[in-house]
Amino acid sequence: MSKPDLNPVEEQKLAQPTPEEVKKILQADRLAREQRAAARIKQVLEEERCVMNPVMVLANNNVSGRIEITAVD
Repeated sequence: MSKPDLNPVEEQKLAQPTPEEVKKILQADRLAREQRAAARIKQVLEEERCVMNPVMVLANNNVSGRIEITAVD
């Protein structure tokens, strides 16, 4: 039985994106995901005939926000 050829393979250097390019890629991905989510939410609200009502609540000197979903009819 012969021994397999175990010569090292030359390492190929792939182009690494710069930190600015990585930041742009991540921002584009985040924006795309937010737009897809907003479109799905809008579609479901239209199908269920509902609306979103943003509400700000002041309690114990803290302001917090929430979204209430109410039926149109």
